[in-house]
Parts: sequence; structure tokens; C-alpha cells
Amino acid sequence: MSSFIKILVVASVIVIALRRRIHLGIVMLGASVLLGLMFHMKPLDIAGEMVTSALAVDSLKLIVSLALVMVLENILREAGFLRDMTSSLSAIVRDQRLVAVLLPMFIGLLPSAGGALFSAPLVGEITTDLPLSAEKKSFINYWFRHPMELIIPIYPVIIMTSQILGLPMWRYVTLMFPFFLIVLISGAVVAFRRCPSTSLQVQESRGPTVSDWISMIKSLAPITAVVIAVVAFKADVSIAIGTVTFLSALYSRVPAKRLVEYLRKAVTGSIIPIIFGVMAFKGVLESSGAIQCLSESFEMFGVSEVVVAFAMPFLVGLLTGQGSAIAGIAMPVIASFGVSGGLAGTNLRLIALAIISGHTGLMLSPAHICFPITVGHFKADLGKAWQLTAIASSAGVLVAFILAVIA
Repeated sequence: MSSFIKILVVASVIVIALRRRIHLGIVMLGASVLLGLMFHMKPLDIAGEMVTSALAVDSLKLIVSLALVMVLENILREAGFLRDMTSSLSAIVRDQRLVAVLLPMFIGLLPSAGGALFSAPLVGEITTDLPLSAEKKSFINYWFRHPMELIIPIYPVIIMTSQILGLPMWRYVTLMFPFFLIVLISGAVVAFRRCPSTSLQVQESRGPTVSDWISMIKSLAPITAVVIAVVAFKADVSIAIGTVTFLSALYSRVPAKRLVEYLRKAVTGSIIPIIFGVMAFKGVLESSGAIQCLSESFEMFGVSEVVVAFAMPFLVGLLTGQGSAIAGIAMPVIASFGVSGGLAGTNLRLIALAIISGHTGLMLSPAHICFPITVGHFKADLGKAWQLTAIASSAGVLVAFILAVIA
């Protein structure tokens, strides 16, 4: 059985299990075992890799960050920060749909999975009066958090891809900016079709006042502080979130007993098993050599460059849910086409196809932490939210594929 078929079997099992509403953490643990066995790993090696990956420093730091985000969310909600933020932004921007888009995009400056939990309660608050299902609210929070990954050069995936392809950063951003716009437009069409522009609460005659601006600045301060610490000062995400959480608790005078309760709920929730499952799968995927075998299969069967430029980044993104994996595993294959800094138009179009395909695979991946934690926050149906994401994702890939074919 070819590597491509094996990977498709594993991906199909994951999809079927999720459609049956089996917990994602359990699904990914089972998929890890299946993947390892199909690529001839010994059972003890599979178990060892799963435990090592799940308990790795990066996994534990991610758990700490997400737990602290959930604690901070409770603090901001209890102290009225979220209420003040949504009311002031509604007065200033006026269109709740635009506010719902801008909030996750702003949090999207945080290259961290915890950002999805930052923006989820904000999106929930601002869309309370809009006729949107839990699935559409999940989609809005998830989708509009990630367009920044296409053009903002603070993300590791952009930096790595630019270096691997020998593509100057200015050209990278210029190349992907039209697709950034396509992602925004397609997302808005899927999210807000048949949705009114404003609610009755926002349809007021007065314009924003000075107090609205002050309220917005004050309510955004905790999140802004985390973004500045991570982006401008390169602080560790968990340290930045922990510091802001501590200061917010002091400012809001939250009792220690309440903080302990918030932390207990965060630790005993469903997020930690999901992280363990996803990280275990990632470890087995890397140690089994599955992705490397996939690349060799494409070469062996003489698949066209256009198909490889689409399929390789897409499958790596779909399986790993990691932007860095797309850059490190798929992009060297694209670079082997002879792509370099002095690029012809055809090669640029192949690069655009590879990048947007990798982004699409990432967005559709059950291993992408932002997706399950967003769906879990809104208590939405994972399958329906995934369908909305698939529909919105098709536009960018279709445009890139057509351009690559007709070049």
C-alpha cells in the first residue's frame, strides 16, 4: 500500500470518528496508533513517542497558556471588561459584524493557540443580538483569527517559508495580499449571509463620545498588553499571559478563592486531553516518516508540479495542523522545482498555490488546536463548523489553482 493511501486511510478514520462526535483527544490518540502501525512502527515505539510528545515542554507550555487564558477570560468577564469592550466598540464602529471580524483579527497578531480563546468570548459578546448560530459564531472567531498568517511577517511559518523558497519578504507579502483579501471576503460571505448589519441597540443617532473611546482603550488594555509583549518584546506567550492575568486579578480585586476555582475549571476541562492527543499524533507523524514517504511517492509516480504544489502543503497542513510543519516539510519540495529569488511568473503562481493550499489544510485540520477550542467554547457542532470552514476555504484555493494551471 502506498504512503499516500495509508495517509488517506488515517485521515478518513479521523473524519469519520469526528462525525460520530467522538472526543477529539481520543480520536487523535487512536489515529496516532493507527498511523504508527501502518508505517511499521513497533507498538512500544509508538507508545513511547506518544508519551514523549504529549509531555514535551512545548505541549506543557501550551497547556499552561490555555489554562491562564481561561482564567483571564473569567476575570475580564466578571470585572466587566468584556461588556465595556463590546459596548464601546459598537458605539464607535457601529456595525456589529465588522466588530466581530476585527476582534479576532486583532488577536490574530498573537502567534499562539491561546489567542482563539482570547477572542472567542469577545465574539460571543458582540454577536449576542445577531441571528447567528453557534456554528457561525465559531466560524467567525476561528476564520478571522487566521488571515494575518498570510501577510504579517511575525509568524514563524512566513519567515521559514520565505527563507526556504528564497523569496524576499516584500515579494512574499505582495504575492499573498490578494489571497488575504479573498480570505476576508469569502469568510464574510459565509458568516454574514442573510445577517442584518446592526442590532437595535446599535442603531442610535449619537456618535461615539470621549467616554466610549476611553472605555474601549481601558477594556482592550489587558489583551493589548499581551499582544505588545509577545510581538514587540518577543516575550514568551505563557509568561505574558500569566503576568497580565495576575495584574488583572489585582486590579479587579478578585479573591484568591475565586482564582483557584477558575484555575480548577480550566485544568479539569476538555482542552488538556485534546492537546495531549494532538501532540501525540504530531510526534508519531514525525517519527514514522509518513510525510517524507508521501513526498517520495509523488516523485515516484511523476505527479505534475501543479498537483504537488497543491497536494503536498495541503496534506501536511491537514495532518499536522502546524504552520511550521508546512514550511519545514512541504516547502522544500516546492523549492526543488527550481524556485529561487529570481522567479518567473509561473513559479510565483505555484508558490501562491502552495502557500494558500497549506493554509487551507491548516484551517481544515482537526489537529489545529484553535478549531476544537473555539467550537468547544461556543458548544457548536464540530462537523457543521468544519463545513462552513471548507466552503470559505475553497475560494482562495480555486483562484490559485486556476492561475497556476493557465500560466
